[in-house]
Amino acid sequence: MNGVRQEQDNFFFWLKLEDKLDEMYLQVSQELSRKGIQLIPVTVDQISKLAALTNLSHLTVICSTRHSKQFMTFRKTVHPILKYLLRQEKLTFFNLSSFSKLEIPQKTTRQNYFFLKYPLNLNSICDKLIKYHEIRLEKSQTWPGGKRAKVPGAGT
Repeated sequence: MNGVRQEQDNFFFWLKLEDKLDEMYLQVSQELSRKGIQLIPVTVDQISKLAALTNLSHLTVICSTRHSKQFMTFRKTVHPILKYLLRQEKLTFFNLSSFSKLEIPQKTTRQNYFFLKYPLNLNSICDKLIKYHEIRLEKSQTWPGGKRAKVPGAGT
């Protein structure tokens, strides 16, 4: 059962802000594929539907805004619904940007919004994504309950 779950979780989503894919997508996709993770391009509408309707355990979304046109598209289409998407604990959002960090209330993010400012080292980005993925898989496989309570002085 764990093998099936890990195979299901071996992909990330790349948020497309333009009709054609950015060159950064190709670079990140090649680097992640070397480490066994596929990068799938999706639109904002598809992310909303995936978050609402899918039975996947978790969605990892990467968005890159290096140019002003991309950033304006991001502000118009993604930013208005981002806080609603982040409230769901099924989604983690990595924002790779040349611009400033978004003002999102700390209560909303719940440690599932990460901002990385350009210029970035491609290997460093992919290593952080892989490390996050591994930590999240470990947490999903641990027992959520606590330890059994013991009565002092009673035999076990």
